Amino acid sequence: MTNSLLRASWVGPVALLLAACPKGDDGPGGVSVGSIGTTTDDTATGPDSADTTAGDGGLCLLHNCEADADCMGCTEGRNSCFAEDKRCVACDPTTGTGCAEGEECTEFGYCVPAGAQCPADVGTECNDDPDCAPCDPDHQVCDAGQCVECRGDMAEACTGAETCVENTCVPKCPMECEADADCALCGADTAQPAMACHNHRCAECSDTHPCPEGSSCSPEGRCVAICGLPGMVVGTCDQDAQCAGCEGDNDNCNAPINGGHGVCGPSASGCSDLGNGVVVLPEPFDQVTNLCSNDGDCANIEIDYNVGKLLRDITGLEQIGDAVIPYGMHACASVTVGVGQTSISCGVCVPCKQDDDCIDINVDDVAGDAFGPLGAIAAALLLDQLFGADEHLIHMFCQPVAGDYGVCVPCPTLLNDCSGGGGGGGSGTCDHDVCTEGTPLDPSCGTCAASICELDDFCCSNTWDDVCVGHVEENCAGGCGGGGGGGDCHDQCEAGAAMDPSCNACVSAICADDPFCCQTEWDDVCVGHVETACDGACSGGACSHDECSQGGPLQDGCSDCVTDVCAQDAFCCNTDWDATCVGEADSICGICTGGGCAHDECQAGGPLDAGCSSCAQAVCDADAFCCSTQWDETCVTEAQGEAACSC
Repeated sequence: MTNSLLRASWVGPVALLLAACPKGDDGPGGVSVGSIGTTTDDTATGPDSADTTAGDGGLCLLHNCEADADCMGCTEGRNSCFAEDKRCVACDPTTGTGCAEGEECTEFGYCVPAGAQCPADVGTECNDDPDCAPCDPDHQVCDAGQCVECRGDMAEACTGAETCVENTCVPKCPMECEADADCALCGADTAQPAMACHNHRCAECSDTHPCPEGSSCSPEGRCVAICGLPGMVVGTCDQDAQCAGCEGDNDNCNAPINGGHGVCGPSASGCSDLGNGVVVLPEPFDQVTNLCSNDGDCANIEIDYNVGKLLRDITGLEQIGDAVIPYGMHACASVTVGVGQTSISCGVCVPCKQDDDCIDINVDDVAGDAFGPLGAIAAALLLDQLFGADEHLIHMFCQPVAGDYGVCVPCPTLLNDCSGGGGGGGSGTCDHDVCTEGTPLDPSCGTCAASICELDDFCCSNTWDDVCVGHVEENCAGGCGGGGGGGDCHDQCEAGAAMDPSCNACVSAICADDPFCCQTEWDDVCVGHVETACDGACSGGACSHDECSQGGPLQDGCSDCVTDVCAQDAFCCNTDWDATCVGEADSICGICTGGGCAHDECQAGGPLDAGCSSCAQAVCDADAFCCSTQWDETCVTEAQGEAACSC
């Protein structure tokens, strides 16, 4: 479950430092005695960012130093650390002292000839780097007559996590990508590069970078062993062989008593066996097995998580020491256990059921234990190559194990948070439909747009491009061809093609409990759920949801109004009954009088107006996200627990 990114291309420089310095030595520079504006001891673990230079002159943490020793390798005499800005400087910009006679100290801490000005400020060109010394820190290098941030042979301004492209320091792993080429340097020359653009993020895999046989690409872009039937909720199975790739002892396909698809899990004589020779979770989360009936039973359950080992796996540097932190197992999950020819459900404390359950790891919290053996200089270079100028956070997400529970593991790249799809984005406009490329859409445009925004927030914050349109085919009821997509909408009391959660609240509730019904087939088991989940309500020949509410595409002919709307706008019956269709129902049929919620509170969709119902008000009072960003499955769950709601 460990991440092996970022190894070969930079371990060399760190290893050279380790070889050059006795164990525990801080390397070139020793202890700082004169950092400008600070008395910081240089023996502390390194800063937030470091330059890639760590040669005979020492390390150069040009734009984020902690002490003078961090600046010993910098050029142009910038060998003192200005603590206020964490920049390596040649003189004190607050007092103007530190320059030779005939020179003056600029406001940025650089010594320049008295009266010198930045070429850009006086409309001239530079001839060499010293001409750019009067400029700001991002324009200290001369290239083709212009003062710029960097050039091929002078990239001091770039961190180890950046590269110089067209005179600008840019991340090797950009926050967002539109094509694989954008990720060409993300983990280049490493054991597991993240050079694929997956859902607009650099990742290990994508449609153009498939995973090896026996594994599949997760929504976060990691190659994971196939556990259960491919393309379905992890752990859904029909036979034991389909559970062979599952972690822990979850190699048994445990079928429900009343028939239907099973869930991969352990085989035991009862719940008491779990943890006693029967492993539910993979390492390191197998340390504790605590039975539970609700999340409260798991409030104090933790494991010892060795961050040092994780960093050793990431970097390949065995000199990194053990650094242990407590990591919570605060979610109570239902684990299906095979007992003889039947199965039972056991409540077990697990680290996560959703991404929000996972806590990112701050490396600074364990820096002393992890990096003490390296020495401050090597540690600083290592942190720079891993994180650049960003916070030293290892972003974690919930990787499914089986059913609705999983374990917390690192994202494909350390710099980018891969969890939760970014919360839905939002542009505030609905000027085109989801099957048309154009400006970013808003979750409020319709249930399909809301689903895409949750999956890939680039589509609702940057551009609704061809990738976003492609998501529609896989995640929305009608798709863009009218008959594909994430599922169909038909009478829930009749077996047939897989339905889509957006069809109506009944279908949404069923698929939340039994994802098979919306992923593979709406079979007799799914029809049976209608009795308990929806009080036996069948749509019959009626529309699957109200014409004045957003939802999945409505069946042409299910009402006179729908017939009239779809005659004018076939999109509403082929792809999604979105906000535009609701507006057309009002203008064409005159049946939507205003008021009410944009969609049923019992199904996921765009954000709702808190004032649209007492249910929405109650939910949003407790969770403002539901009315500001997205009415997601968490909001639906909250609605199910509210007395003001009828879910």
